[in-house]
Amino acid sequence: MSNKILEIDNLTVSFDGFKALNNLTFSMNEGELRVIIGPNGAGKTTFLDVITGKVQPTQGKVRFKGKKLSGRAEHNIAKLGIGRKFQTPRIYLNLTTRENLELCCNQTKSVLATLLKPTPQAELRTVGGLIETIGLEHKADKPAALLSHGEKQWLEIGMLVAQSPDLLLVDEPVAGLTDEETERTGELLIALAESHSVIVIEHDMEFVRQIARQVTVLHEGSVLCEGTMDEVQNDPRVIEVYLGTETSITSDQMLLLRIAATMAWADGNFEPAEQEIILDRLSRQFAQESAEQAVLKTELKDLLAKRIPLEELVPQLKTPNQREQALMLSYEIISVNQINQREALTYQTLLKLLDLPADTVSRLENATLEQLSNAH
Repeated sequence: MSNKILEIDNLTVSFDGFKALNNLTFSMNEGELRVIIGPNGAGKTTFLDVITGKVQPTQGKVRFKGKKLSGRAEHNIAKLGIGRKFQTPRIYLNLTTRENLELCCNQTKSVLATLLKPTPQAELRTVGGLIETIGLEHKADKPAALLSHGEKQWLEIGMLVAQSPDLLLVDEPVAGLTDEETERTGELLIALAESHSVIVIEHDMEFVRQIARQVTVLHEGSVLCEGTMDEVQNDPRVIEVYLGTETSITSDQMLLLRIAATMAWADGNFEPAEQEIILDRLSRQFAQESAEQAVLKTELKDLLAKRIPLEELVPQLKTPNQREQALMLSYEIISVNQINQREALTYQTLLKLLDLPADTVSRLENATLEQLSNAH
């Protein structure tokens, strides 16, 4: 049975009458990687502020490894084993990567002592391991000011780990990073989660999908829902929160949309004609009146997804009819233009996952081509 490392009960934080957190209840197990998402103003930063002691709760309890945190000073909470990485890297720019890590490995030393006295062998080994973990061996002895934005993020994560916390709080680690840096940051956090409990606050949904095991959605200071990434992104309540408007889109409709969009992105280029097919076919399929169709097209356009693996999506289709709908829509999308090799390979993957009889596939493809011919 897993032990709870963090428990929050009926937590409320009020600023002059405004409830930044409102009766929030949350818990996570030791060794867990949890991602917290939510729209701006949902209370994500205040959530971290309360855990670290920067903000005291108006009411409610926060316990870390069974110990009550309320009333403790920030530095005392840090000593208990909670480390926080802020959105903007907080590193010593004039020190090298190695010196930054050495300074954090022994928190009883001053900056001057760290630079002037020999570093013990045990610390040297620890620092060397951290440099390798964060992937900065080639820049270990360069001033931190010369690191890229992503490398500075990795250095600060390394500095956080150097303090040996049991719980890592990481706030928006991929903001402003390149795609390659984002992917490497995800790999780093997943690796760290093997030996630490980790909470990540993030807005980048593709990054969340890369690292998420369990996702908590905050809205107006409370937990809206929790579950896997697939569960929360298809939850109508989450869709409504992110759109800012009420929506009638069901989880089944959302799933078909995501499969279609993934097919459209197969060649890395989501063309307007492909988008129009998805919006037109789905809006006519799920709404009867023209006015309803127009509203639904707008909602669907806001929700078009990118590069979600078909291996994650297709198994969620519950009925043969849904599988046939997914095939016809996908085949129509890639048939708009001449099918290229990447699209053909992705389509073959889809067929394998759908596992429909060969004669059914042939019938549906022919029907789709006939529809396209009639449309022209």
